Order: sequence, then structure tokens, then C-alpha cells
Amino acid sequence: MLKHRIKIISLIALLIISLLAPIVNAENEVNVEATTTDQVNPISENQQTLTIKEGDEYLFQDTVNIDTPVDGNLFIFANTVTINSQVGGDAFIFANTINIGENAYILSNVFACANTINLKGVVYNIYSIGDSLTIDGFVYRDVRSICNTLNINSMIGRNVFVDCSSINFKEKSNTEENSSITSYGTIQGDLNYFSDEEIQIPENAVSGETHFTSLAKNIVNTKSISNYIYSLGAILVSAIVIWLIGLWISPKLLHNTSTPMTIRKALQIIGLGIFVPIVITLLAVIILLIPITSQLTILLLCILAILFFISTSVSVININGMICKKLNITQNVYKLGFLIVTTIIFWLLTLIPYAGFIISLLAIIWGIGSVSYSILIKENSSQNSSNVEKKCEKIECKTEKENTSNNTDTKTSNKATKDQKNTNKVNKNQDKKSK
Repeated sequence: MLKHRIKIISLIALLIISLLAPIVNAENEVNVEATTTDQVNPISENQQTLTIKEGDEYLFQDTVNIDTPVDGNLFIFANTVTINSQVGGDAFIFANTINIGENAYILSNVFACANTINLKGVVYNIYSIGDSLTIDGFVYRDVRSICNTLNINSMIGRNVFVDCSSINFKEKSNTEENSSITSYGTIQGDLNYFSDEEIQIPENAVSGETHFTSLAKNIVNTKSISNYIYSLGAILVSAIVIWLIGLWISPKLLHNTSTPMTIRKALQIIGLGIFVPIVITLLAVIILLIPITSQLTILLLCILAILFFISTSVSVININGMICKKLNITQNVYKLGFLIVTTIIFWLLTLIPYAGFIISLLAIIWGIGSVSYSILIKENSSQNSSNVEKKCEKIECKTEKENTSNNTDTKTSNKATKDQKNTNKVNKNQDKKSK
């Protein structure tokens, strides 16, 4: 569970960093002419042209091969990535397999998320998440990785921080007395690793200190009071901030309680909460296959990440809105107080084993569906309200007409009774005179 969360956070950070970076297509090329001549005795008159790509590279393909030096950063989203040249900046790579060849020289950091990572060149620092990391080259400084298997077959210049199941060192052969330091696995600094069980580390493989932390014990320790308080504070701050933003920008965007909650509306919200992430993901994949619009994939994935981030808070806000509506609470101060209480109750429910995971999943689905419902079905709701108003106006007009007709009928009936009374009086007076 911890590894899965760290993977998601790292992927979101990678996508946000790539989105915030200036989007520049590195199409500018500089031709550098290197002459192999001497001032006294010219050795050769042949000239070699070296092509260097200036600026950042954004590559979204199935297979990516970097054979030309890049004077900038690399942002790669692919299936297989192979680097065999110099990179002047950082390399952000999300792929299935990453091969950093012997001719690769990455002057800065490598941020990699892949199942298999093979390093045979030279890098400054490496930050990786994947199934296996194999180091046959040279890491100038630190290695920070989350993986199942770490294979160290060469030298690491400083420290190693790893969360893994096994660490394998290539040991120094006894036959070669003057073997190179890069021909066997060594760590020049400290080794800090998290694992279920303690791993056997060869002698003289780590120059510094070795620190082992049990992963099971670490998971228990993370459930301390301070972490509980931090978790509660994070969800409270998120819910309050999103509620205030929604109240300031558009209260109807987050509060879907203006109309009564029906079974049809609930099913629509749940359906949108399930299908909207699927549709956004499919659109991102389709756009990725189109070279012109491939850069929009990062934007779609960031939108999806934001929806997941605010979904739980939106669900809590909607539940609080329904409670306040039933209790006839209209003042925002009291709504804020009930929001705090509702958030604390929801957080306590998520701590229940097994049931807490289901509650959190339903909250995510409901939150995404609620935001999507407010955005996509806004016009229909307004039309329904206008139709209701028109129906009310028609009913009022009918009642007014009925009232007027009733009044006229009563008036005519009153006049008829008066006329009958007058005629009766006249007839009586005539009878009296005749008598």
C-alpha cells in the first residue's frame, strides 16, 4: 500500500513538473565543427560535424532512441527508452523499459518510473520507481529507489536509499588482483534500506554505515498519533479550502443540493464518477498517438489528477450540504461548523479495516461524479427550473381565471336574486292594490 501511494505521488509530481516546464520543441540544431589540425604539423584536414539539440525534448512515442547530444532536459513518455548520448539537464522518463547505455552521460538527475531500468552509463543522481534497477555504470552521487530487486554491479559514489525486497552485489573476483573499482558492486557512502527481512550484505561492499529498517515495523510506526493528526488536519484543510473556493466562485459547482436528490440523479453522479476518468484516460492515449496534439496528454492527466485530489473533499461537502438542508441551516458560519464535524466523522469511518477502503473509494467516485454533474448537466437543470417556473405561472394564470370566473358568476347570481326580489315586491304591491 505504501509503495502504491508513493508511485502515484511520484507520477503526479512528474506530470506536474513536465506541465509547468516551458513547452519548447527542441528543433534547433547547432552544427559544431571540430577540426583535427595542429598549428605546426596538420594531422588531418577532415572535419567532423557534431549535431547538438538545444532546448528541452518532449517525446511521446512507443520507442525512443536518444543518439544525439541534448543541451536541455528530457521529458519522455514511451514503452522502451534507450539513451546513448550526453544529456545536459535532467531526464524525466515514464516507460516500461529504460536502457541507459554505455555512451550515455547525464549531467544532472534521472527521474525514472519503469518496470525495468538498466544503467550502464554515467548519471549524477537517480530517483526511480519500478520492479528492478540494475546498475552496471557509474552513479556520481546518490541512488534513491523503490523496487523489488536492486542489482549493484558497479560503483555508487555516495549514498543509497532503497525500499526493496532484495539487494544483489557483484562481488570482487579473487583471480583478478588489480581489478577496477567499477568492476564489482560497491557503495562509497551509506546504505539505508527498507525491507521485510534483513538482507545479507557482502563485506567491504559498503564503505560507510548500513542501516536496516523493517518494513512491517515501519508501517506500524507510521500509524502513530502524530500521523493520525496530520492525516486529519490534511483532510480538514482540504475540505474547508475547497468549500471556501466553491462558495466564492460558484456555490452550485460543489453543492448539488439545490434540487432534491433522486435515484436518477444519484445514478447519474455515480455513472459520471466511474466513466469520466476512463474517458479522460482514453482521450489521453488517443491524443498521445497524434504527433501534433501529443503535448495535451500531460494537461489531461493533470486534470484527472486534480479530480482525484479534490474528490474526497467534494463528497464530504455534498454530504454536509444535504445535512444542512434537512436541518434548515442557512448561515455559512453554521455550515462551516457542521462541515468540520462531518469531515471528522468521515475520517473516522475511513479508519475502519476493509470498510474504510470501500468508503474512500465511494467518496472518490461520488466526488468526481458530483463535479462532472455540475459542469456537464448544468444547462439541463436550468431548463428544468425554467420549465417548473413556467408550469407554476400557468397554474397561477389558471387559478386567476377560475377566480375571476367564479367572481363573475357570483355577481350575476347576486343580481338575479336581487331582480327576483324586486319583481316579487312589485307583484305583492299590485295584488294589494287590486284587493
